[in-house]
Amino acid sequence: MDDARLWPLFVVGIGGIVVGLWPLVWILRRSARRIGSRPQPPVAASRYLLAFVFGLVAIAAGVAALSLVVMLQGWRAFTHKTHVAELQCIELGSHKLRIYLVPFDADGARGDAEVDDVEGDEWQVGGDILRFKPFVTALGVQPVFRLSRVEGRWNSAADANAHKGSAFDRAPPSMSWLGLYRGADKAPMRWIVDGAHGQAVSQLPDRRAVYDIYVTPNGYIVDKRSL
Repeated sequence: MDDARLWPLFVVGIGGIVVGLWPLVWILRRSARRIGSRPQPPVAASRYLLAFVFGLVAIAAGVAALSLVVMLQGWRAFTHKTHVAELQCIELGSHKLRIYLVPFDADGARGDAEVDDVEGDEWQVGGDILRFKPFVTALGVQPVFRLSRVEGRWNSAADANAHKGSAFDRAPPSMSWLGLYRGADKAPMRWIVDGAHGQAVSQLPDRRAVYDIYVTPNGYIVDKRSL
């Protein structure tokens, strides 16, 4: 749900509170005048009651609308997916894979295709990710990430130990990220950061499929769609 759809609820919420406060302020002003023995036109008790009930109902409606806005914003923040890359992988031969990776920038624009040949049973991509505490995520702050490596993955440890690894860096090692790895659990960073670590996703090759790689508040995920 985009911000444009939430604006009417926000306006209703603020408007309800303002409209609801108006009769309550009117009641308080009249009460202050009465205590100060200042003259004012007489008003029936039923009018006070009606103003009081109307004010409470309007404020309740406004608070309910604003609460719904907060809930929807939180839901959107926790279910948000950032499209990081699009990947295709074909099998050239026995345990020989070719990976086509198209990265997306922060605005969603497609970058240049990257082609890498790796060995293994599966393709694997991964990188660094900085995750935030739930209360920070609820404010709309999304994880910070860097997709830094493409490699082949073997299904069994025995095969992985028997073969030379094949991996390609998309970005050089970063001292800044290593600093985050070491310091994410220390104050004051730990007050807002849930974790800083490396993470990867992998899948089997399929020339009839495209793999969409996303970053969520919990880390990297991959969605497969058939061509």
